[in-house]
Amino acid sequence: MFRFAVSNAFRRKGIAIFAILGAALGIALMTVLLSISQGMDKQMNSMMEEMAAGVAVYPAADPLGFMMPSSIGMPIEYADEISQIKIEGEEAVSRVRPQVTYFVATEDYSFGDPMGVLMRGVDLEGDVQPDDPFYADNILEGGRPLTPGSTDEVIIGILAQKAARGGDYAQVGGTMELPVRGGNVPSNTVTVVGIFESGNTLYDFGLYTDLSTTHTLMPIIATDEVNFIGVEAADLSYVTYVSDTIVEMFQDRAVPVSATIATEMVESFQEMMGTIDSFLWIVSLVAAIAGGISIFIVMLLSVIERTKEFGIVKASGWSNRNIITSVVVQSITISILAAAIGLAIGYLGGQGIDAYIAMDVAAITWKLILFISVFGIIAGVVGGLYPALRAARVSPIESMRAL
Repeated sequence: MFRFAVSNAFRRKGIAIFAILGAALGIALMTVLLSISQGMDKQMNSMMEEMAAGVAVYPAADPLGFMMPSSIGMPIEYADEISQIKIEGEEAVSRVRPQVTYFVATEDYSFGDPMGVLMRGVDLEGDVQPDDPFYADNILEGGRPLTPGSTDEVIIGILAQKAARGGDYAQVGGTMELPVRGGNVPSNTVTVVGIFESGNTLYDFGLYTDLSTTHTLMPIIATDEVNFIGVEAADLSYVTYVSDTIVEMFQDRAVPVSATIATEMVESFQEMMGTIDSFLWIVSLVAAIAGGISIFIVMLLSVIERTKEFGIVKASGWSNRNIITSVVVQSITISILAAAIGLAIGYLGGQGIDAYIAMDVAAITWKLILFISVFGIIAGVVGGLYPALRAARVSPIESMRAL
């Protein structure tokens, strides 16, 4: 019976192929969308781990200072004071990195982000750690580290460089003419001296340079000022204390500051990602259901076409259960093939998206493969159930009369 059912699935090859392709396309879209959903969750969790002890410090008068470069400067000496914070006699801060951040807009030079990317100017003569993007060992072969005090050199993260899709400006030796914010000189040309890979997604999607360069590009920030201070707590349990203490320390100064815990920033993105996840799930389910409907239509047409055949097999001794099982097996056979083809197309589609945006955003896991496979089988059962019940109701006598 099972062999009979499977062979009947391909009795009309054209119709069977139509059903398989229709369902496969729905499952392929489902695979791509759900893999993107899982990939984004993975990236968010990775960023949460990487930034867990981080605190962003920026001028209180600029509420977007932790996301976009502030045009308000704060004394660079704030960094020294922050580094002295203690809790019960122990060092509460492990690292303080004063920076002048500058925004490279996509309309000037594209690095994959629809708006633009941050260029961070740091003090290269300060304490440089192996996990810093600008550490010499993180510069890939063919490039070199930044020269401390230079005003025209930049290094680019490997992910940003890939997202530039071969643009000459993103290669070692390439140049970018960047607009000067708030000065008399319209622009300043910087040269790419290296590509770095730190392993930190946030860093590797950015650009780094010396403080002197970003001060040249943003003369509105005085040379003894910065517009951002990155702080790393010595322990995860100290993060909230460090954040609150920083705000209190400078609340009565000429330039009061705000401090945002890095995990809070990521959580705000996670909330947004949650909405996107829900949308992706809805779209993927609609696509998969549409594929299931194609199986239903094909199976119904097959049953109508084979009415006489079902009457004959019932007359020869087949029970209603045998007929229902036969039709459902036929439907499941089509759905399993559709799921396999859809998974393959979805996987290739995910790989294409990863290559296009230069980031592992489509995550195909065994859990996802199992979910989609089970969903495909369920779609086959549901799609073939009504046609199977209709086939079981065929009267052998009426079928014999029609011969």
